[in-house]
Amino acid sequence: MDELQTLVGKILSDEKFVEALAQNPQQALDDAGISPTVDLLDALKGVDPDSLKKLAAAFDDNQAAC
Repeated sequence: MDELQTLVGKILSDEKFVEALAQNPQQALDDAGISPTVDLLDALKGVDPDSLKKLAAAFDDNQAAC
């Protein structure tokens, strides 16, 4: 879960990371020190930066409510 929280935090705070993540998820995650699962990489393929931000924000809001 820590890596997921790190990923969400980077998506919410680092515009360059979001762009890199949308263009090349494997490289962006490797550069961030996040070890992605195959499922995560599959889920990130073809996702645009705005959708990544919306998803991360929704996850962050959900975690805050817990």
